[in-house]
Amino acid sequence: MLSSQASWTIRRRIIILTLFWCGVLVTYLSVWGRDIQLSETSVNGLLLLMASVIGSYVFGATWDHNSQRKAEVDAMAVGAGIPPTQQGGATVVQQNNPVAPTGPAMPPPPGE
Repeated sequence: MLSSQASWTIRRRIIILTLFWCGVLVTYLSVWGRDIQLSETSVNGLLLLMASVIGSYVFGATWDHNSQRKAEVDAMAVGAGIPPTQQGGATVVQQNNPVAPTGPAMPPPPGE
């Protein structure tokens, strides 16, 4: 398995090559391409591809950062002896408190 840094290096290369390739094709079709519907559709598709690559890069970086942060929190919890659990898709750290609190759950209302 690749390290996180090596993984992002490969991702960046793929993203840069894809954006460069799309930019070259858009430039070619805009400057030297024939004025037909196919050229317009191709340019629109390439521009949408560029936008989706950029959006995926930003979203992927955010997702990766949040996953790494949650993994660090889980590692800290396990190191402290608290077992992590997965509930509803979010990481929840369950604390096992052997001593139940004493007394009423709520104080009596004023005036009683």
